[in-house]
Amino acid sequence: MIYAYRSEKGVRDHNEDSIFVPTKHEMSLAIVADGMGGHNAGNVASSLAVKTAAAELKRGGRGLPEILVHKAISKANTAVYELALKDSNLSGMGTTMVLALPFRSRYIAANVGDSRIYQIYSSGGMRQVTTDHSYVAELVALGYITPEQAKTHPKRNLITRALGTSQNEKIDITNETWDKDDVLVLCTDGLCGTLDDKVIELTVREAATLDIAASMLVEKALKAGSTDNISVVLVQNTEVLL
Repeated sequence: MIYAYRSEKGVRDHNEDSIFVPTKHEMSLAIVADGMGGHNAGNVASSLAVKTAAAELKRGGRGLPEILVHKAISKANTAVYELALKDSNLSGMGTTMVLALPFRSRYIAANVGDSRIYQIYSSGGMRQVTTDHSYVAELVALGYITPEQAKTHPKRNLITRALGTSQNEKIDITNETWDKDDVLVLCTDGLCGTLDDKVIELTVREAATLDIAASMLVEKALKAGSTDNISVVLVQNTEVLL
């Protein structure tokens, strides 16, 4: 797998997003989290959740990958929830999370909140793999508003699920397939809430390298007026030649 990433605070005072990409010899895994909470609590929540989930998956264990992913994210939820209970300064903190555990011909996708995973097909086209856990996503699903109206809705930032805000949180986990040279885009709403899906797809396709694509996506989101932190991780299903 080839990985590329970029995370910027944008117009915010500090960056509450956290990401995980593997270093050399680590297992293939990608995580993006968007923290929320007063002062520095959002950063604490996202960082703790990412570190906990990654450590649990790297530890391994018996069972299907889907079960291991669920266990890892559940542990991340517990870690954030219990820390918030212990420290009044962190009360109410939480974080979104999207996670991809890739294999050669398939990957496990998981999400809580409104951060997203897209799959860009080498044969053409792109789809949103995850379903947003947000107020406007529910309105769109019910047919009350259109996807275009959701982008400017006054409650577009209201999420309905987040890690750490309750003792137990529902986690969406799916088993997906992908082909050689397909690309996964994991991102916070600072990116996907600003750029149209077509812009995201074309930017990745037209960039000379995955690193350039990650940088261009963040730069375009900034120029388009994103008011949030902006984070993206790209994963390409390509063997790395040593």
